[in-house]
Amino acid sequence: MKRILLFILGALAAAPARPAGTNGIEGIIGHPGPSAFIGSALSNRVLRIGMVDCVAWTLQNNSEIIIKKIEPMLREDDEKIARAAFEPNFYASLQKRVANSPVPLPMNAYSSVVDRAAEAGAGIAGRLTSGARYQLDLLGSRNDDDPATMPVNPVYYAEPKITVSQPLFKGAGFEVNRAEIVIAANFLQMASKDLRNTAMLSVSRAIIAYNNFCYSMEYQSIAAASLKRAQDLLAINTERHAKGIISSVELLETETAVAEREKAVIVAEALVAKTEDELKLVTNLVDDPELWNARLELIDRPRVELRQTDLARSLRAAFEFRPDYQIKMIELRNRDIAVMLAKDSKLPTVDLFGSYGMNGWGADFGGALETIEPDNSDWVVGLKFAKPWGGAESARYDQRKREKMRALLEAKRLEQNIILDVRNRIREVETQRRQMDAAAHAKNMQAKNYEAQRERYAAGQTSTHDMLDYQERVATSETDYLKAVVEYQTALVALDNAEGVTLAKHNIALED
Repeated sequence: MKRILLFILGALAAAPARPAGTNGIEGIIGHPGPSAFIGSALSNRVLRIGMVDCVAWTLQNNSEIIIKKIEPMLREDDEKIARAAFEPNFYASLQKRVANSPVPLPMNAYSSVVDRAAEAGAGIAGRLTSGARYQLDLLGSRNDDDPATMPVNPVYYAEPKITVSQPLFKGAGFEVNRAEIVIAANFLQMASKDLRNTAMLSVSRAIIAYNNFCYSMEYQSIAAASLKRAQDLLAINTERHAKGIISSVELLETETAVAEREKAVIVAEALVAKTEDELKLVTNLVDDPELWNARLELIDRPRVELRQTDLARSLRAAFEFRPDYQIKMIELRNRDIAVMLAKDSKLPTVDLFGSYGMNGWGADFGGALETIEPDNSDWVVGLKFAKPWGGAESARYDQRKREKMRALLEAKRLEQNIILDVRNRIREVETQRRQMDAAAHAKNMQAKNYEAQRERYAAGQTSTHDMLDYQERVATSETDYLKAVVEYQTALVALDNAEGVTLAKHNIALED
């Protein structure tokens, strides 16, 4: 059964439980103090883990991934903000107006008319994706004249009204008006691809660190086996020296070889400790006060994958799955939108607008509403034209076209680099595969030769010096094979990165 890792910020189903308050952003901010680590420095805890666990820990609490995880959230907010431009807006107003106007009378006398009005209005306004703007109003007023000029005083007016404006050139069309939404959605995709790229590189580092730790333990076994062969030879030579069969020089040479190989074992043990720490660092175990000092035991060993390479297949995968190439293609789409908007801005503003309203009046507001009818209406239809002076819009259009051309050239260069990268990675895999096969053959031959030389030594036909040399050749051939395997596995990881399939190969699905 395939083991699928679903990475969700701060929680991975495949990852073992961690102490409370150590997940996600909160875990970074609330990092435990030195005392928590000092307390477990003398612990003798053993942690049994596998490759899947290491990948899970790598994705969890990874500061680079957490930072990249925030970016899609920000871009998602940008998309919501862009869509909000087409949401209707409600508004309301209330005002009181008093006008005292002088009125001339005969005999150079003057009087005055006081007009008192209370006006209120409410409505909804918005913009459509075609560029049209609409406004629905309900207007009302109360007019009180002193002296009264109307049969009814005070008099109430009410008027429902609709106003629509549609651009015909500049700002017209769905593509222009939805451009900000599309751009925001594209940036959201780019942020998600960038997150995927960061996760892919992090997983690759974890796989390589896991392999290195595993192979360092095998190198330790090789060093221990080499020491054991020298110790066995020393036991034989000690007995032979006591019988006077060999000289003290040969015994001394054997003792020296044992001492040198003891040093090699110490170096191998140090390498195991170093690669173990590197694995803990990559998997973020160093951030856990309970696990940072645990001794790691691997529950599975890397399987040597003998892969058949195919340049055409790898290139198809790279251009389909590589996040950097996908990001560049999305960027090109944004460049096209920028050119379209710049071209639209060069057009003159020609807006067709119109409004229609029906009036009613009465002794109160209810009566005013009851008298609203089409015969009491007012309407307006017209065109509005505007054209800016100067060449700023033309310069901006030329600038956007040049930016698109630059982006196209960058995309072309990226394609060339991807082709070169994939070809080099395939060549490296094939070279390391041949190196591994040759090292395996050399190791087998050296093992057979050593067994033959042991028989000759037992018969007294080979010197101690030669026997130690044959032992060294066996250890060297085993080490060379181990190194070839490591380099081959690393080359495969690099090829997966070049193809952009690292996450898919390990059944890792990133979830928003």
